[in-house]
Amino acid sequence: MQSVQYKTKTGVMQYRPTLDEGEELSDYDNMGFCLACGAEASGVEPDARRYTCESCNAAKVFGLEELALMGLFRMA
Repeated sequence: MQSVQYKTKTGVMQYRPTLDEGEELSDYDNMGFCLACGAEASGVEPDARRYTCESCNAAKVFGLEELALMGLFRMA
């Protein structure tokens, strides 16, 4: 996984996916990304916000299109 951790404005550490990761995930239907642990999530609507992650139980799973609108993809 190419995602990296960064510190938010509030001081919380979370993951940020790369644009390449987003492109790979977009090949599959209904994929998302957990900002808390960096896990990929399936069964996620494109505009999903704060779904619960199956890996870490944090409400930090977002759909790919929502991540793009939020400007959270980083260049590889």
